[in-house]
Amino acid sequence: MKRLSHKGFLIVRRCMLATAMVGMFASIYLLITYVTGKPIVCGLESGCDLVRASAQAKTIFNLPRPLLGVVFYSVMMGLLIARIYVHKRSALWTNSILAWAGIGLAESAWLVEVQAFQMHAYCTWCLTSAACTLVLFVLAFFEGEKEPDEYRTMKELKWTFYALLIGIVGGGLLMWSLLSQEAGGNLMNIGPVTGSSALQLLVPPGTPTYGDVTSTVTVTEFLDLECPACRAFYPTMKQIRDEYADRVRFAYRLFPLTELHPHARAAAIADTCAERQGKFLEYADAALLNQQALERPDLIRYADALGLNDAQFQTCLDDPTAAAQVDTGRKAGDALGINGTPTIFINDVKLDSPPTYDQFKQLLDNALAGK
Repeated sequence: MKRLSHKGFLIVRRCMLATAMVGMFASIYLLITYVTGKPIVCGLESGCDLVRASAQAKTIFNLPRPLLGVVFYSVMMGLLIARIYVHKRSALWTNSILAWAGIGLAESAWLVEVQAFQMHAYCTWCLTSAACTLVLFVLAFFEGEKEPDEYRTMKELKWTFYALLIGIVGGGLLMWSLLSQEAGGNLMNIGPVTGSSALQLLVPPGTPTYGDVTSTVTVTEFLDLECPACRAFYPTMKQIRDEYADRVRFAYRLFPLTELHPHARAAAIADTCAERQGKFLEYADAALLNQQALERPDLIRYADALGLNDAQFQTCLDDPTAAAQVDTGRKAGDALGINGTPTIFINDVKLDSPPTYDQFKQLLDNALAGK
C-alpha cells in the first residue's frame, strides 16, 4: 500500500470521524422513530415504514436493529478518538478499526440484501448507514499506523472537539426539525380524491362497512393483508374501530400490492370469499395477525376457525369472479391515486401517513364535531 503523509493520514481519520457521525445520526433517528412509532421522513424512497415493520427490524435478542447501529458507531467513534492518543507504532489499533468496520459493513450488506430481494422496499436511512459503513471500511485501509507528533496530536484533538460539538448541535437541530415536522403540523393532505362525489368513489356500493352506517364521518382504509405496515397499524386501527363503532362508519378496500407481496392477492381473494359469507372483517383480522402463513392451506384453516362453510369457501377461492373482484378493486385504487398501504381517508381527506392513536382520535373527534 502506498504510504500517505502525516497530513494524508489526518485527512483520512477526519473523514472517518465525519462519516461515523453521519451514520450515528441516521441510527439514532431510526431508533427514535422505531421506539415512538412516529412516521419516518423517508426522502426519495417510500419503504421506511415497511422496513421498520418487518421481522428483520429486530435482532435475535428482540432488540430494535437501529440500536445495533448506535452501538456500532459509538464504538467506531471511540476507537477513532482513542487512536489520536496512541504514540506507539502498533498494528492493534489499525486492525481493530478495520475489523470493526468490516463487522458493520457485513451487517449493513445483509440488511440491504433483505430489502432488495425479500422486502422489495428500501429505507433511505438504512441505505445511508450502509453507505457510511462502506466508506469507513474503505478508509480503514488507509488509516495506517503513522503517529503524529505532539503538536499535531493537540491540533487533531482540538479539531475533533469542535467537530463533535458542531455535530451534536447541528445534528440535534436537524433531529428536532424532523421529529417536530412529523409530530406537528396538519396531518391531513387532500389527495386526488376530493369534492362532493369523492366519498362515493372511495366507498362504492358493495364496499365492506362496519360501525354506524348512518354516520356523517367515514374512515376508509386501503389494505394489503400481507403488508407489514398494515400489520403494524392494525392494533391502532382496531382500537379506534372498537371505540368509535357507535359513531363512525368504517369502510375497507382491499389493495393487494402484488409487486411487493406475493401472497397478497391470494389473501385478498380469500377475504373476498369470507365476505360472501359475512366474515370479511374477522377474516382480515386473522390474515393480518398471521402474515407469515398465507399459503392456501393456511387461508383455508383461518376460514375453518371462523366457522365458514368449507366447501363453499374452497370453491370460491377458485372462482374467477372473486379474483376479478379483487383485481377490479386494485385498479380502482390505482385510479384514485393510491400507491401504498395502509392509506387512510377520513371522509374525502387523505392522511399523509398512518396516524398514532392520539392523532387518529383527535382527527375523528374534530370530524364528528364538524371542525
